[in-house]
Amino acid sequence: MQNTPAPGRAIGVVNNHAFRILLIDDNHDAIDAMGSLLSLLDYDVRTAEDAESGLEIAQDFEPHLILSDIGLPGMDGYALAPELRKAAGSRKLILAAATSYGLASDKRRAREAGFDYHLVKPLDADLLISFVERQQTEF
Repeated sequence: MQNTPAPGRAIGVVNNHAFRILLIDDNHDAIDAMGSLLSLLDYDVRTAEDAESGLEIAQDFEPHLILSDIGLPGMDGYALAPELRKAAGSRKLILAAATSYGLASDKRRAREAGFDYHLVKPLDADLLISFVERQQTEF
């Protein structure tokens, strides 16, 4: 019998649960769907529905990867990104915008704000899984 990794597991990774992910989005359906999917794959996932609680959770949880919407109530994702970077200090952090803002100018503005990646919603489940696995492998 051939040893193959379990679905959702990157080759050579023993435990997805060691990879911490924070999802920040004010869309309940989107955050529930992404959070449930990633939790099923045994990632350690936390969620926040606004920038302020996302920043607070990030400081305590110390995520490896943050996927944040841009169009958040109050502080938007563009203002949140530098605050998340500051909170991480010298700790490595992968920051991805997961947003419906998909114009070239939106991508440029996200990069200038401090996002490493720009993903356009709605996110396909396979795309989300492969993106997270790639980030985990390269972390």
